[in-house]
Amino acid sequence: MFYLVLSLAQLALTPLVVLGVTRYRRLSQVFAFVLVAAITYNIFAHIIMEHLEAWGVEAVIAAGLGLVVFSYGDHFFFVGSLKKSSSIFLVLLQIFLFLHAMTDGAALIDVNNMPIGNTLHPEKLSQSVLLHRLMFEAFLWKYFYESYGSKAALLVLLNIAIGTVLGYAASQAIFSHMPAYFDLFEAFMGGALFHLVYDYVKESVLRIQHHH
Repeated sequence: MFYLVLSLAQLALTPLVVLGVTRYRRLSQVFAFVLVAAITYNIFAHIIMEHLEAWGVEAVIAAGLGLVVFSYGDHFFFVGSLKKSSSIFLVLLQIFLFLHAMTDGAALIDVNNMPIGNTLHPEKLSQSVLLHRLMFEAFLWKYFYESYGSKAALLVLLNIAIGTVLGYAASQAIFSHMPAYFDLFEAFMGGALFHLVYDYVKESVLRIQHHH
């Protein structure tokens, strides 16, 4: 419950985070690097590696699936030359963001109150999700605020908040009955979170090439 409340508070502060990023660009770049480094460490050291011994290739498959699904989703909705003003596209985008928020909420499950999986550091997944959301939610606010206005941006945050709460509630019910599968879900989320790291590295490389 602690991480759920923290995630909702973080979501509510998103406009202030974006304001800070805009005013202090150099500092925000350093902060983004630290966030990505922390996410990378948590994913490899405390999520993927810890499940390889127990699940082997299944953990790798789950992580790969998470990486592909979320990388493709972000690329489809936020990259490319697709026409993004149609009503159908906007509805699909909101559904994607809602499902994205549900998976994040499911990862914030309170593992200390029930025997779930074999993970040695369950809090690392919740921490990684919060770090990921800090960057992703700032991007979403800026994207919708600049494209559709403040009301649309606020509705997107509300959509994410509802999805997060529902995902958290569903995971409590599901994994309490199937605790062993939480390990595979963790591996899936590890891959899903790693797409942010991949995007950050790719953009950094492109930015360096542009300067040269």
